[in-house]
Amino acid sequence: MKKLITPTLLVGLLAACSQAPAPDLHKLYINDEQAHPLVVLLGGSDGGNYFAAPQMKPLLERYHDYGFSVASLGYFGTENTPDKPRELSLEAINERIALLAADPAVKDECVVLLGFSKGAELALLLGSHFDTANHIVAAFPSHVAWNAVKSPSSQSGWRLNGEPLAYIDAPLVSFDMLSGMITGEYVDAFNDALAEASPADIDAARIPVEQIQGSVTLVSSKQDQIWPSYDMALQIEEHLKQQGYSKPTLHIALEGDHYSYDRNTMHKVLSQLKEVMGPNCG
Repeated sequence: MKKLITPTLLVGLLAACSQAPAPDLHKLYINDEQAHPLVVLLGGSDGGNYFAAPQMKPLLERYHDYGFSVASLGYFGTENTPDKPRELSLEAINERIALLAADPAVKDECVVLLGFSKGAELALLLGSHFDTANHIVAAFPSHVAWNAVKSPSSQSGWRLNGEPLAYIDAPLVSFDMLSGMITGEYVDAFNDALAEASPADIDAARIPVEQIQGSVTLVSSKQDQIWPSYDMALQIEEHLKQQGYSKPTLHIALEGDHYSYDRNTMHKVLSQLKEVMGPNCG
């Protein structure tokens, strides 16, 4: 017997079909007619614009308590961005951040990129190749560029100067990735990919973080079930040390999992930013 579609279910289906795509940009600035430092949030591999959701407003308002205006930037899966995170243009994303930096409501040389997971990879790439952002915070980061997520074919997630970036490949069609869809744990897939990559592959895909113009703050989790953010953050720290990086750095290593960034962590990050940026930023 066929199941009847109830009026309630029909309304739900129609609402799902007509749901508007996430906005490309969501801003919540301090409204006092003065210029303030800006934190630009970059979400992870789910795409869309997670921090633009109405329920995120109380969280975003906490940035104001530290003197920061805040904006959330979607880079795929939003109204006017690519549907899939495949060979995304770093130049195009940087141009959007440059527009934010040029806003009179944003203090000169006071722009922070705060990326989470895949967004942390993006924040480090943008900070390494452009000087638009003055400080970088990478929460659950990677020291290398990876393949395009959620894609059965092997291709780079990023493009620079019209060419795909070198990357380490953690294939979607693998036992560890497919089993992760059930267990929620993907870290073995990324560990295996790193272990199987040659030193030359790692060097080619390594994010040149030593080129970042301002401070670098890393947040990692020792029990990360998504990818090995703690070990990869250590790799970033070691590379910066080897390259003689002289700007302020901080690594906040959390005992929890990939989703353990909490109010206390936020306080540590924003307090660090206020200290290293100073009243005149830069």
